[in-house]
Amino acid sequence: MQIRGARIAVVPCAVALALLAGCGNDDKGSGTPTSATVVSSSPVASSTAAPTTTTAAAPTSSATRAPASGPVDPAQYRQQMGYYFQSPSGSFLCAILDQPMDDNAQVGCQGPTTPAPAEFKECWSKNPQGSTLTVGKRSGARCLNQGVFVGAPIDGGSRGGGRVLPYGGVLTVGAFTCDSAENGVTCTNDTTGAGFTIAREANRTF
Repeated sequence: MQIRGARIAVVPCAVALALLAGCGNDDKGSGTPTSATVVSSSPVASSTAAPTTTTAAAPTSSATRAPASGPVDPAQYRQQMGYYFQSPSGSFLCAILDQPMDDNAQVGCQGPTTPAPAEFKECWSKNPQGSTLTVGKRSGARCLNQGVFVGAPIDGGSRGGGRVLPYGGVLTVGAFTCDSAENGVTCTNDTTGAGFTIAREANRTF
C-alpha cells in the first residue's frame, strides 16, 4: 500500500512541474516572480512606446492648426492695387492701397458695425452694410461709401475680401499697419497716429 501511494504521489508532482514550466508566462502570481517580471516588462515597454508616439503627434497637429501671430508677409495679401484681407469672421473686408484715392483714403475696412460711428452717422446711414472707415496719408479717419477696399475672391470662393488676416496677425505696408484681434480690426497711420478700430458691436476713431 505504501509503494502504490508513493507512485501515485510522484506522478502528480511531475505533472505539476511540467504544467508550471509550460504555463509560467501566464502566471501573474508570486510563484514565478522572475518570469512574471520579465513578461510584465515587455508589455510595459510596448504600452509606454505607444503613448509616446501619440503624445509627439499631438503637438505637431496642434501647431499646424495654430493661427499666425505677429507680422505677416505682405506678399501673401497682394492683389490688384494693394494688399487686401478679411477678418477671421468674414465680417470686415479691408485693404492698404498702393496710392491714396482722390479723398486721400488709403487704408480702410468695410463691414457692419453697431452703433454707427458717432461722427459719421449721416454717411453710415446711406449704406450701413457697406460703409467703410478709412485713413489716409494726410487725413484722419473718415467714412466712405465705396467698396474699393474689397479684394477679389480667393481659393475658389465667391465672396471677395482677400486672404484672412488671423487673430494676432499684423500687416504693415509703408506707413500703415492693420492688426486683427478678436475685439476688432485696427488700422493706423504710423506716421500721424490717426486710425480706427472696427468691430460688429463697437467702433472708434483716433
